[in-house]
Amino acid sequence: MNKRVIFGWILFLLGVISISAGGIILAIVYGFGCYMGGVEFVEMAKAKGYKPSPRIIKGMIIAFFAMAAIPTLRKLIGLPWNFALEHFPMLLLVGICICFIRLLFRQEERKPATIADIATTVLGFIWIGFLPCHLILLRNLQPPAEPPNLNPLLQPGLAYVITSVFTIQATDIFAYVVGKKFGKKLLYPEVSPKKTVEGAIGGFVASILVATICVYLFDAYFPGQPFHGKLWQAPLMGAAVSIAAQIGDLCESLMKRDAGMKDSSTIIPGHGGFLDRGDSLLFGSPIAYYWICLVVLGIL
Repeated sequence: MNKRVIFGWILFLLGVISISAGGIILAIVYGFGCYMGGVEFVEMAKAKGYKPSPRIIKGMIIAFFAMAAIPTLRKLIGLPWNFALEHFPMLLLVGICICFIRLLFRQEERKPATIADIATTVLGFIWIGFLPCHLILLRNLQPPAEPPNLNPLLQPGLAYVITSVFTIQATDIFAYVVGKKFGKKLLYPEVSPKKTVEGAIGGFVASILVATICVYLFDAYFPGQPFHGKLWQAPLMGAAVSIAAQIGDLCESLMKRDAGMKDSSTIIPGHGGFLDRGDSLLFGSPIAYYWICLVVLGIL
C-alpha cells in the first residue's frame, strides 16, 4: 500500500472522527489544518517576492476559528446562536488595523512594507481563516426554534456538514474520474492544464445527486428533519456548492501557478499540502453555510 493511500485513509478517519465529535475537537483539528495552510500560503507569497506577516496571518486564523467555536459554549454561558457572525466584522477590523500598523513599523526589513506585503497578509487570513471557519459555524448550527440535542451524532449541524462535505468531495472525485476518462476540452489551461470541461460537468452532476440523496436521508432518519423537508432545494444547493468548490480549486491553482509551485507543500506524502487537500472547502463551506441559513432555515 503506497503512501498516498495510507495518508488518504488517515485524513479520512481523522475527518470522520472530528466531524462526528464536533465542538472544540472539530475546531482544533480543522483549525490546525488551516493554520498549516496559512504557513503554506506565506511560503507561496515569498516565492513571488512578497513579504506578508506570518504572525498576523497565523494569529488571525487562530482567532477566526476560536470565534467560530465560541457558540459551542452557548449552552453554558447563554450566547446567541449568531454570536460569531455578529462579531466577525469586528474581528476583521482588528486584523486589518493590526496588519497596517505592524507592517508600517516593521523593523525586520530595511525597506518599508509594500502594498503587496499588506495585501497578501490580509488575503492570507481572509482566504484561509475567515472563509473555512464557516464549516465550524455549520457544525454548530442549531435552528433557534428547536431544543438543542446533546447527542453529537444526532445534531442537525452534523447533517449539514456531512451533506456539504460529501457534496464537495463528490465534485472533486467525479471531476477527476470523468475528466481522466472522457476529458477532451480543457477548462482553463492557463491556470490548471489538466482540468477539463467534461470533468467539471461530471463533478457538477455528481454533486447535485449526492446533495439530494443526503438531504433525503437526513430528513428521513434524523430527529426534527434538519432540512425541514425542503427536498426541492437540495439539487440547487448541490449546484451552488459544487460551483463554489470548483472555483476554490481553480483559485488555489492560480496562486500556485503564479508562484511557480506544483503543490502548496509536500507535508502530506502523496497528497501535497494542506491547501491542496482543502482548497475546495475554502469556498464551498461558506456557500453551504449561508445557503442553509437563508434557504433551509430562513434565519438570516
